[in-house]
Amino acid sequence: MLADREGLVRIRANLSGEVEIRVTVGQQVYTGQCLAVVEGDLELESLSVRNPSVVEEILVECGSDVSAGTCLLRVREISD
Repeated sequence: MLADREGLVRIRANLSGEVEIRVTVGQQVYTGQCLAVVEGDLELESLSVRNPSVVEEILVECGSDVSAGTCLLRVREISD
């Protein structure tokens, strides 16, 4: 997940399943912090950021089912 020209990173699910969002809009998150978890039939995916960021937008509701590739949230990278 690389930032675009505006510094935004789109966090996407890599598998289909039920999503649990663990952050709120405006929250500052740090490298490796779990932002969301997707629970598939046989797998569990934990999504995090590579660089310190601020949550800009949450695009899905907690508890909803998502398909692989669905954009779950957007974060803006910030300097340390």
